[in-house]
Amino acid sequence: MELNGLSDLLGISNPWVLMDIKTQPKNKVIDVFIDFERGSKFPCSVCGKQTAVYDSSYKRIRYLDLFDYRCYLNIKTPRLNCNKDGVKVAHVDKWSRKSSHYSVKFEALSIRLCKEMSMKAVSVELGEPDNNLWRVFNYYVNIKIKNSLDLQSVKRVCVDETATKRGHNYVSIFTDYDTGTVIYVVEGRKKEVFSMFYGWLWDHGGHPGEIELFSMDMSKSYQAGKREYFASAQVVFDRFHIKKGLNEAINTVRKNEVQTVDELKKTKYIWLKNEKNLTENQKKTLEEFLVDCSLDTVKAFQLKSGFDHLWKVQSLAIEPLMESWIEKALRLNLKPINRFVKSVKNNINGIMNAIKTGITNAVSEGLNSVMQLARSRARGFRNIDNFCNMIYFLGNH
Repeated sequence: MELNGLSDLLGISNPWVLMDIKTQPKNKVIDVFIDFERGSKFPCSVCGKQTAVYDSSYKRIRYLDLFDYRCYLNIKTPRLNCNKDGVKVAHVDKWSRKSSHYSVKFEALSIRLCKEMSMKAVSVELGEPDNNLWRVFNYYVNIKIKNSLDLQSVKRVCVDETATKRGHNYVSIFTDYDTGTVIYVVEGRKKEVFSMFYGWLWDHGGHPGEIELFSMDMSKSYQAGKREYFASAQVVFDRFHIKKGLNEAINTVRKNEVQTVDELKKTKYIWLKNEKNLTENQKKTLEEFLVDCSLDTVKAFQLKSGFDHLWKVQSLAIEPLMESWIEKALRLNLKPINRFVKSVKNNINGIMNAIKTGITNAVSEGLNSVMQLARSRARGFRNIDNFCNMIYFLGNH
């Protein structure tokens, strides 16, 4: 290829000049050498004054592959002798950003690949060290996502937690309930995460006093943080977490009873899944169990159906029906159910708010899928900041 043709492909124009191309067929590498015209002046990086070149050196960066060859741009980088600010390096080329090993286009490619595969897989695909690619990724997330967040219109917030690794540290994730976008990720699950979110809101155009409600689980530390830093906001315990507690109680009842009732073995998901999601065989098995109302598992399951019904009644009927449900649950005198009822009583306001506001578990379910995907995409992450940034990335695309 003629130099002029390659110049057009690379967008080389005054004051830049394509000087040479060297190929290594054995290694399948192309080195492109780009210089600036003699006598060129560039702006001082401090004062902006057009200044003559003092000396220069080449910077080698990875570019997009050309014809299955790995391509590198060797760009002459000038140092300027400014009368006011002294000798300064001038980062003036348009193919890369300062201190990066890669061209802007190569960085954009690596970011696109992060949407489809783990960073470890991206590293193998591009043939670059994953720690270098993490630096590119974190720069993108910090500049393009975190620094550009506008939280002025945030009114309702969903808060959830996830483990970075099995049995290891946790991070708390704050999501705009109305848009489903991730707006803050922070290490920990103590009440202090609400203090940090309070400051984060101010820094990104939001106002803590404008937050109307928090949808979250029944964590005591979360509740304490909400009370201390967002006292005027309602707390709503989203349905997903409430039902999770009831399902755990029902499954414990089943596990206790399976010791004397063999038929209950391998029936866990019949009692825990929504009836509409059961297979035909599961529905048939459930119907056969419901004929015998003497089983504790059946009684607990019927409580679950009554609890689900509370989300379908008119607001004025909710409180008396909740009281009736609690009385019925306590009459069963099953320890796992009693523990759940105690939790309901201790958190009654947040549960009633959930029913009255109609808050669903849609955001939580979507967030769970983001967190699972983040663990996969961030596989091999070297620190918790990488994992947090992967959640920002996936939660804003």
